[in-house]
Amino acid sequence: MTKGIKRRDLLAGTAATLAMPALAQSKPDKLVYVGDNGPWHWVMVEEVGPAFEKATGIKIDFTLLPVDPWNARLKAELNSGSSGIDIVQWSVGMAGWLSPHFDDHEEYVAKIMARDPAWEWNDFLVGSKKAATYEGKLIGVPYRITTGIMHYQKYLMDAAGIAKLPETFEELQKAAIALNKPPERYGFGISGRQGPAILSSFYPWLYSAGGGMVDFKTGEILINSPASISGLEFWVDLITKYKVVPPEALTWEYEEIVAGGQSDRYAMVQTFAPYGTLINDPKISKSGGKWTWSTVPGKTEKSQSRTWVDGHSLGIPKYTKNKEWSLEFIRLCCDKKWMRRSMERGNAPPRGSVLRDPEMIEKIGWPEVAAKAIETGIPTPAQPVFPTLALSLRAGLSQAVLGQKTAKQALDDVATDWQRGLRRGGIIK
Repeated sequence: MTKGIKRRDLLAGTAATLAMPALAQSKPDKLVYVGDNGPWHWVMVEEVGPAFEKATGIKIDFTLLPVDPWNARLKAELNSGSSGIDIVQWSVGMAGWLSPHFDDHEEYVAKIMARDPAWEWNDFLVGSKKAATYEGKLIGVPYRITTGIMHYQKYLMDAAGIAKLPETFEELQKAAIALNKPPERYGFGISGRQGPAILSSFYPWLYSAGGGMVDFKTGEILINSPASISGLEFWVDLITKYKVVPPEALTWEYEEIVAGGQSDRYAMVQTFAPYGTLINDPKISKSGGKWTWSTVPGKTEKSQSRTWVDGHSLGIPKYTKNKEWSLEFIRLCCDKKWMRRSMERGNAPPRGSVLRDPEMIEKIGWPEVAAKAIETGIPTPAQPVFPTLALSLRAGLSQAVLGQKTAKQALDDVATDWQRGLRRGGIIK
């Protein structure tokens, strides 16, 4: 429970603060929300949704799906112009193909501010607004802005005589070997299943090694450059050569990487910053209270540290008949009080006032580190062709971690496939 802000206080205050658009629009029985099933929706689903229903009588019908079915559901309904979805949760990489289905949300933000000046649009981080924008058009209101950071069980490092947190790939490798105590606990955790989570598990090692993916302006493919290959080699060696990764981690995605930390299956991991809240909570985690955080190591020096930046926004599709009510739900979700509450239960809110709250930094630990990582982080590509390229990359990474191909073979094959994809997408001739 947030100090000074109890859940019942939030619920009680909701009805008083909700701006009712009933005169502008008839009231539906429910609003359909479609999003992913990541383990950070709990406040929205278990607290904000019921609060909204209590205040308005409108139920929020949450449809939370794994990433691929989530994308498929949105494409099927939005491309057909269906009015069956009222609120779309979308991530940065989806912005390119989603943009035609949304009006400019600057108009919606202006409506919120007219009703509720204390909502403060200026409190949202500039980076989060950029993440919610595609080719100059704001297509959603940021709800979550996150990045990948290192999570360490510091007491294990102290016991192993590791005096400082790793700053280079070599130091991280040595620490993973020193902390590897199979079968009870392994040195390092990954999301190794051939799904979307494998990308965020790999990206920091790609970028911190000086590698890249593709320059969409020129069509230059970077994924199989020597630097990119070296990043994959480092990551794969932790699995196949040094065997410091739990064997079951090759089946892990988002929920499993959290569960692995909570069950003390690894000593270190690079994953979403806000997952630190979930794995460090003694009430739900075997390893709770033992974690500390830092930005990822660089290849040969800390200054080379680079990671990924992503996030989720809440948007209103053109086709819904319930735009006013959908906007009210988004306004409530992104209210300062509810965003502060959501960070306690695993979200990474985009409001500067929430992330910089000294009490929250002291209580949760990771916000300050996440802010540093975001400064040099590389956003997920939003070019419409990238989801197709990502499928090929996921397959290549999976072949590498399973030992079916070397890092070079895997990324060379990905690059060949990307040439075809970029040609079909009109990026190269």
